[in-house]
Amino acid sequence: MNSRLLNGLVAAVVVASAPGALALSPAEKNLAFDSYNNAFYVQNGGNGYYVVDTNRAAPSRFDFWRVCEQIEAAEDAYDRTRNPAHRDLVFSLLNGLNNVVSGTTDFASWNEYNDDVMWAVIALTRGYEITGHRPFLDQAQWQFNKIWDRAWDNQLGGGLWWRTDKQTKNACVNGPATIAAMLLARNTVNTGYRAQADQIYNWLRATLVNPSTGQVADHIQANGTKVWWAFTYNQGTFAGASTLLYQATGNTSYRDVGGLAVNWTRRNLTGQHLADILNDEYDANGGSGDTAGFKGIFVRWAGKWAGAANDASIKSWLANNSNTAWSYRNSSGVMWGQWWRRTPDNYVTSWESSPGLAVSQTPY
Repeated sequence: MNSRLLNGLVAAVVVASAPGALALSPAEKNLAFDSYNNAFYVQNGGNGYYVVDTNRAAPSRFDFWRVCEQIEAAEDAYDRTRNPAHRDLVFSLLNGLNNVVSGTTDFASWNEYNDDVMWAVIALTRGYEITGHRPFLDQAQWQFNKIWDRAWDNQLGGGLWWRTDKQTKNACVNGPATIAAMLLARNTVNTGYRAQADQIYNWLRATLVNPSTGQVADHIQANGTKVWWAFTYNQGTFAGASTLLYQATGNTSYRDVGGLAVNWTRRNLTGQHLADILNDEYDANGGSGDTAGFKGIFVRWAGKWAGAANDASIKSWLANNSNTAWSYRNSSGVMWGQWWRRTPDNYVTSWESSPGLAVSQTPY
């Protein structure tokens, strides 16, 4: 039996028997963020970005939505530390999103994916809250409004279309759009975003969420057929949207249905390799595929739900996942999306490494 296999078996025993796992220490969380930045962050003038992989390729429009979610992980780090250096990093990353990755502040002008733009709206609005830079908020409103105008209609009872070809209405756009609208509403006055958040959320909850189990369907086709593919990021954004509405209203039905989504994920999307540890979500494209980073989105919003609901069990579960991911970091301190074996030293993508960063910064 080789040492790596032995370590894996030991980790499996620890995971299976550690419901009260302690969270990473602040120093470990700082080291996780510093290690990610050392491996992937580049700043060129006022523009910052995370390179695609350890081969140092610069991100392009092809990487757009993934870049937005990597920025959110950096925003999580600032929210945790309130470190002015992290604030400056967020500012540079958003400049890089505009100037390097997109090449324009009008993302909707070139991107047919409505969800991509909503991820950007979230990153921009959070960036405004962190930096106070008003152009980020103005841009977020502009881009949200453009997507609303082209994607919302009453076909299928409401909801936003995933793409401009209007073939499916997906959880991956309607969950983030609810979050985006709620964030915009709390940073603006009399803009209508709060009502739009209700419209989107109510459609999403009624159409794509199983009210008994908390499973979130991936999408509904134009002909009305629902497709129940299960992905962590859809579970997470629905829980996140529910959390923001619960915090805004005090209505416990939002808290409870968000908890259903989180707990459904724990029961059904864990245990592939280690008990109670989130599954790998790699597709045929490996660490470059969209799915490789999905659970970073889940842990962000599951953590916010657990904090709002004060759910000790979910907080402990997320801490356990964080500890496990950290235990499999590579020699540079970088984690990846397979939280059951060691992160490679020779090659890894920044996107597949982002779930490890996200779970280490999540405010559980």
